[in-house]
Parts: sequence; structure tokens; C-alpha cells
Amino acid sequence: MSAFFFAGIPEYQLRAFRAVRSAFDNLSNVLTLAEILNTCAHCRENADENSFDVAIFTGNYARALVRTPGGYFSMAIPFQLVETGGQVSFVSDRLSEEISGRVISVFRNAINTAEVISFSHEDIILSLCENFGLEVSEALLYVDAFMELMSDDHGYLRFDDDPVNENGQIHPRYHFDFFFKNSTSIKIGAESKVDIGCFYALFDKTLPKRFMR
Repeated sequence: MSAFFFAGIPEYQLRAFRAVRSAFDNLSNVLTLAEILNTCAHCRENADENSFDVAIFTGNYARALVRTPGGYFSMAIPFQLVETGGQVSFVSDRLSEEISGRVISVFRNAINTAEVISFSHEDIILSLCENFGLEVSEALLYVDAFMELMSDDHGYLRFDDDPVNENGQIHPRYHFDFFFKNSTSIKIGAESKVDIGCFYALFDKTLPKRFMR
């Protein structure tokens, strides 16, 4: 497993990450991550596992890890990761296309249409044709890719240090929240704040795993 670390990412980009309550939120965060990769190559220069805003893990489990004031959150990466000349970027196998600024805008438009107007092929295709000047056949390719991304399990998890809401066995101060199939979640308490070594163990199947006490 390899890891790429990014530090010094502008605050406005970090603020663009959404609290995840739906598959729309998770895909929006993946697109924010793609935008960071496309625009912040210089943020890799002085970043390491001890000082990072975002980490990208490759290998058996391709995932992103984002540091937050209260802990971390992580999601699966549904794209291929490509490194060219020091630049790391995402590529969609479905589209055979890099996740460029244009593709990010197309998917964001699809999210907005699905959330505000209708989660239907027809309405999203119409919006893409009107806003990006696409032919129906080209818009359909993006909509099919969008629907596939929405149906995939996003593998979202987070770790929180939350002393404000601590409540005995119901809501431990240190805890993981795991989300499965975009609909089911489980909370697992931890004895103390975790570090990146814990996530290495979670994301690399060759490393020993922690166990519940």
C-alpha cells in the first residue's frame, strides 16, 4: 500500500467537505477531493503522516483520509489513481476520462439536479444538455456514470473525539462511526484518540487488525 499526503490545503477547499448524511454528500466530498488533487499538487511538498490535511491510500483498499478538528473521516475512492510527473489525479474507468474540472462540474450539476429537482435520468440529462451544451448521447454517458457512483457503497467512516456529547455506553467520547450500504451505521467506542497507525491497519489488509474489547 502506498500513501500520498497533502498539507497546507486552502481553508476554503477544506470547508467544502460536507457532513455526510447521504450518498450525495459522499460523492460531493469525492469531487472536492478530486479538485484538491487537481489544484494542490504543491501541497505534497512538505506533507507527511504527522502533518497532513488529506491522505490518499492506494492498494487493496483505495481510500482517502481527511483530518478534522475532532478526528478524521474517510471514504472509498471510486476512481483509478494515476500519478504523472508528481501530479496525482483520478481517472474514471467508466468514462475513460480524467476527473478534470469540467467533469467535476458535470457531476456537481447532476448532484444539484437530483437533490433540488428530481433524481431521474431525464431531468439530469436535460440539465447537462442545457448547462454544458452536451448532446443527449454524451450527457447519457455522464448520467450513467453518475448513477453508478450513487449506487456504489461509499464506505464512509469517521473517528470523533466528542467530549460534549459523551454519554456513558451510549455515546463514548472517542468513537468510530461506520456506514454500510449507504443506509446502516454502527458506533464503536475507543479507549483513546487514535493516530494514523490505526488507519494503516484498517486500510492495509496485510497488517494486523485491532480487536474490540
